Amino acid sequence: MEERKMQWKIVGLFCISLSICTILILRLYSLSMNGKLKQAAGNQSIYSLDITQTRGRIYDRNLKPLTDTEQHSVISVLPTQEAAQACAEQITGNSRRTALDLILQDTPFVMQLENREKVYSQDVENFTIFSRLPQEREQQMAVHLLGYRNGEGKGVSGIEKAYDERLTAFGEKVRVRCQINAVGAAVEGSTMQVQGSVRPPKEGVVLTLDKQMQEVVERVGEKEIDRGAIVVMDINSGEIRACASFPDYDPYQVEAALEDEDKPLLNRALMPYCVGSSFKLAVAAAALEQGISPGFSVDCVGGTTVAGRVFYCHHRAGHRETDLQRAIEQSCNPYFIQLGQKTGGNEILGMAKALGFGKECVLAPGIVCESGTLPQQSDLQNLHELANFSFGQGKLTATPVQVVSMVSTIANGGMAVTPKLVVGTTQNGSTIDRIPDTASVRVFSENTADILRKGMIGVVENGSATMAKPKQGGAGGKTASAQTGNYDKNGEEIVHAWFTGFFPAEQPKYAAVILIEGGEYGGRIASPLFKQIVDGYGPIKQGA
Repeated sequence: MEERKMQWKIVGLFCISLSICTILILRLYSLSMNGKLKQAAGNQSIYSLDITQTRGRIYDRNLKPLTDTEQHSVISVLPTQEAAQACAEQITGNSRRTALDLILQDTPFVMQLENREKVYSQDVENFTIFSRLPQEREQQMAVHLLGYRNGEGKGVSGIEKAYDERLTAFGEKVRVRCQINAVGAAVEGSTMQVQGSVRPPKEGVVLTLDKQMQEVVERVGEKEIDRGAIVVMDINSGEIRACASFPDYDPYQVEAALEDEDKPLLNRALMPYCVGSSFKLAVAAAALEQGISPGFSVDCVGGTTVAGRVFYCHHRAGHRETDLQRAIEQSCNPYFIQLGQKTGGNEILGMAKALGFGKECVLAPGIVCESGTLPQQSDLQNLHELANFSFGQGKLTATPVQVVSMVSTIANGGMAVTPKLVVGTTQNGSTIDRIPDTASVRVFSENTADILRKGMIGVVENGSATMAKPKQGGAGGKTASAQTGNYDKNGEEIVHAWFTGFFPAEQPKYAAVILIEGGEYGGRIASPLFKQIVDGYGPIKQGA
């Protein structure tokens, strides 16, 4: 009896097991017939290789590309015997060994070749891709303005960030697709399918920069300036033709730049500094607009006393009898202090604001020229504060862009300009969809501008900046040595060197400013760089 019961139990367990197996078989059949899973299984056999991510270009004002100018050779390879033989025969240098080692791994791959070579084989695809910026640091240009991207290709700073969405939309991902088996090896007889084009799109963003001028400015600055900035502006439109900050940085080595004590990631052209004597031009403009004669004179004996305090001239022996022309040429502090007292603090402050001081300027989304600082009206009721303001010291700070904008206003006849960096966009690389210009506003008369221009030409011809005079065309300028109230490790005050000017002297076209942190002497240190820039750029074509 017990033996019979055991037999029935065995039969029952067999039936249950058979039922379970039948259910599993039916389920597997159902899954195998499911269309979506069949498609997924098929996709798993497709291997995708990323070649590059193209992106809208950034151009200068003449539609010369500022990005995507350096080419590299890239290959995608199916690891076959034919591909190995082709790579061994047609690749030179270290790239040959790398390619053969990768082929031994039996998985499709992409690699960049050291030299501009091509590999001809059925199982190799050749691509010419473009680096966003040149790999060599000395070949890179306008890095502070163009900016850099993160590892995912997203703009992090500069124009790359400001127009990230649009630049991304202009480009596409370029991939190669091929079939692999279950262990990742290429399926015999399969071919590679290329998706997308590696050629950079023609669409992009157009800047006001002049590539030639930018090259000249960077060449001069990298040689002569440890920390500082140079800006060149079209005097009539406010368009920035060149803008460079020193030191620069390598967009491919951002982490190293973050650790650099010279802080190369800072765009010093957009940062406020103590201005010094450059501001005397604004004081003179305010005085002339108040009807004070350019013949107003001061006997400079090396200093002047205001409310019991002596303010010294940089020329301690004194300039003696000095009118406005001579005061601008020799940068006489006592003259401008007395001129400021005569003009009035509110009038000088109003002129400064009209010229753009104390107001930030957005050059592109996220690229902002800082406001700097101005004294308050209540501050200028203090005669000592007004005296400091009158020769560009005290609570006044301004950016190189603001200073060059002031000089543009003088050079163009009294029309205040709005600094501009972006011209517009292009859809085809040959025509521009322009952003509407901001109308210029008259802030002082042509007569005032004429008097100031004459004074600035005198600075270069026989004043404090004769070393700024270019080979051709002449120029006007103004020197400055700006005290900062900060001291170095030796206990000496840090003094910034400035030179700002326009060129040519007759029918000016451009204004430029040079700032050298700790340079001390605007005339001896900064002004010769102006000459190098003007001479390096060459003759100016009117109407260009």
